[in-house]
Amino acid sequence: MINMFLSSSFADVQEQFEDYLKKFSLAKTVTFIPTASLVEEIDFYVDEARATFKLLGFEIEELDVATADTEMIKETLQRNNFIYFSGGNSFFLLEKLKSSGAAEQIIEAVNAGKVYLGESAGAIVAAPSISYIAKMDDRNHAENLVSDDGLNLTTCYPLPHYKEEYFSAVSLEIFHDFNDLIELVPLTNKEALIIEDHSFFIR
Repeated sequence: MINMFLSSSFADVQEQFEDYLKKFSLAKTVTFIPTASLVEEIDFYVDEARATFKLLGFEIEELDVATADTEMIKETLQRNNFIYFSGGNSFFLLEKLKSSGAAEQIIEAVNAGKVYLGESAGAIVAAPSISYIAKMDDRNHAENLVSDDGLNLTTCYPLPHYKEEYFSAVSLEIFHDFNDLIELVPLTNKEALIIEDHSFFIR
């Protein structure tokens, strides 16, 4: 079964995540992937996510898919039960996931039982495509990205920061443009999207 916990702001859904953890009897080990944030000037949310994991007793192993080789990616994913992707630029993250070979390994790992945790950009790349988010994220950070096809781990399309400060106007534009075309799931910073195979609900 595919298990995913997606959010706009991971630190802001700590309570929901604590409750979500109760369904698992897994050791609290996480592969922490901050890659999406590397091209952003604002990245405080990465430290907030680290602090949240530490507070909840997780062992954190960082993995930058922009620089890690295939073997390192494979070994790190195998060692840990959870895979977390930070917020940042969705196009940059997807490009690096594909160019490093991490995309295939992550899809395989999640299908084999690893738990996928995605914050903002980390939630977006799980969708079938990330084209819908172009008004929110600058695709110029991913000049070598050939296709916007995402990891396709869910049939829905998370829309993070819905009506939130700094993203209110653009999130509403995206909703207006795509809501009738794809299965958008708007998420405020205080909401989490929980996915179990092809079923999902918001908490």
